[in-house]
Amino acid sequence: MSGFFILDASHIDVDFIKLCGKYIETSLKEIISDKSNQIIILDPIEASKASSLAQSLNSILSISEAPTGAGVYPLPSNFTVNGNNAGDSSPSDIEKNIMMALKYINSNLEKSLTLENVSQKIYLSPSYLSRIFKNYFNDNFINYINLQKIALAQEKLIFTNTPINKLAHSVGFSQTSYFTKIFKQKVGMTPSKYRKYNSAIKKIYTIPRNLEWRSNKSVYEISKDFFNKNEISFKARDLNGYPYIYSINDLSDVRNKAGWVYTVDCSQPIIPASEINVFDRSVIQWIYTEKII
Repeated sequence: MSGFFILDASHIDVDFIKLCGKYIETSLKEIISDKSNQIIILDPIEASKASSLAQSLNSILSISEAPTGAGVYPLPSNFTVNGNNAGDSSPSDIEKNIMMALKYINSNLEKSLTLENVSQKIYLSPSYLSRIFKNYFNDNFINYINLQKIALAQEKLIFTNTPINKLAHSVGFSQTSYFTKIFKQKVGMTPSKYRKYNSAIKKIYTIPRNLEWRSNKSVYEISKDFFNKNEISFKARDLNGYPYIYSINDLSDVRNKAGWVYTVDCSQPIIPASEINVFDRSVIQWIYTEKII
């Protein structure tokens, strides 16, 4: 045995294990031209036997004298199974997978996005992707996708004259009826009514969820971070004991005429932004309207 990989699969979906094995086998066959070199993907062993295997391999490697340049390394001393060390899916690994998913989703919102096609694009199993979304965002994958699409649709409804049926397709919905149903479910009115009653909107800033939202930050703090990161100037002041954003990029409140409002998951809360935790939320929008009701 001149080279090997060991994968602790105790916290990994079965489909993902098979995918890893196939990827390693295919990749090595492309690299190794000598047909006499055999590549074998072994079946998983029970967790109870993995620790003894690790100890045996460590013993073998510690007494072998590897040829110069062979690149043989002993297993780490903290290799464990069902423990809290290297064997676990560490938070950083999960976060990398989520960041890949969010990056792909945010770049392809105008396409049809399903659990299957997103997971395929980022080389994860559908069940694994679904699980980490639920665990990290306290929300299911489809609901997250729909909220991002509806937020995008709101901008298109306000700033374009695209017919509803074409607009539905432009945000990745194959059926206008389903788009209308989801839109009304999230916003509280149909797309046509939203366009009619919000014609006074002049600017929208949409803030999609990222990993920082797992913290205890409020909508106000996340918004501040977003504006600062994107070099968007804003001003805030105290209003009834709560911080209140009244100006963004030189668009400021005008008493009884115009001003900024915010929505969370496509609906407008009645409490201050500093009092809403973002832990289980998916999208924030800051909206400047010239019609204050």
